[in-house]
Amino acid sequence: MMLVALGGAAKAWLGALAMIAAQGTLVALIALALTRAGRLRPSWQAALWLVVIAKFALPWTPALPWSLADLIALVTSHGGGSTVASTAPPVPAIAPHAGAALGWLALGIVWLAIASTILARAAIAYRRAARAAGAATPAPADARALVAELAARASVRTPALVVGDGVSGPHVIGLWRPTIVVPAALLESPALLRAALLHELAHVRRHDGLARVVQVWASALLFFWPVVRFVARKLDLARESACDAWALEAGELAPPAYARLLVRMAELRGAVGIALAAPHALDARIAAVLGPPARASLGRAHRLALVAWGVLALGGARAASAHGAHPSCKYTPELAQALLASHPEADLDGDGVLSRDEACELQAELRRHVDEVSSHLDQADQAELVSFLADPLCCNSERAGANSAPETASCRK
Repeated sequence: MMLVALGGAAKAWLGALAMIAAQGTLVALIALALTRAGRLRPSWQAALWLVVIAKFALPWTPALPWSLADLIALVTSHGGGSTVASTAPPVPAIAPHAGAALGWLALGIVWLAIASTILARAAIAYRRAARAAGAATPAPADARALVAELAARASVRTPALVVGDGVSGPHVIGLWRPTIVVPAALLESPALLRAALLHELAHVRRHDGLARVVQVWASALLFFWPVVRFVARKLDLARESACDAWALEAGELAPPAYARLLVRMAELRGAVGIALAAPHALDARIAAVLGPPARASLGRAHRLALVAWGVLALGGARAASAHGAHPSCKYTPELAQALLASHPEADLDGDGVLSRDEACELQAELRRHVDEVSSHLDQADQAELVSFLADPLCCNSERAGANSAPETASCRK
């Protein structure tokens, strides 16, 4: 039935989201421990939190050896014993129960509506900011010459420079052809303008616009999970601090003067884009600016560590065969009795004992008609049927004739 199928798809998707939330939370706890264990430079912290937000944003990732998911699969595949099934798959000829399917479908629709609204609002805000930047007045020639000089120092393509309204702070808009928007007040102070441009060029240099897209997607995908908002705040602060560190390292402005710039820009809150001053984190940023100098770039060792962190956090689990796991037989005397009681027609030779060969014939018959059979079951019974159909009843035996009775059933790879 269509309703049952849609409800099952919604349940599977919401279950996948729950798994993403759980794994992402574990990765976030590891990142939090790493950032608090020592004084990491801001660029390294931003990279750590970006990987965490990417974990929340990616429903499916390629299987990688020694990833966190792979290690969990390795432990569970070697640490757990065989699951003994003692009940037969239900195949009653009853009317379909649509209540559970309808509930899951309703939850899926609610999730889709809220996630779509969040994405739509972000797209509208971005479009509005892009239009405002496109209609803004180009900056004076000397300011454009300054941004060209600083862009060469940052090894990035020179972005356009425009003068925005008086209520928004400096920010960058545009992913492929970025535009820097500065308030007119900054043009009156060449030193502050230089520092602000260096900060915004650091965003361009780090491709923070693309990272912001990943962040918005994760926030929409798991809007119901508070850990995502926590990680997003950590990423925002680390990203701004990393740009502050690069601006100080590349410019001539002293830390106290740069701190005054942050305070001044806090009065011009940027409503869109990546603003220079994030008011909720202003104190932390000023403390970092006035603290011991931090290197802005990542060294080779840090890059290798970041690759290892990405593999650990983002990789999926490999198949059980990659871990050397052997299939375990699910056919037991208890299951044989349950199958015989539920499906006496499966006893083909009529000897009153359901051998594994006969159970395999029943399993194959159910697999051929799984759609027809499952349409008459509720969600719980469908899950039990799927589990039975996936059980390795017919794997290779260690010796010929081992299928003759459940007591002698054993499997090997």
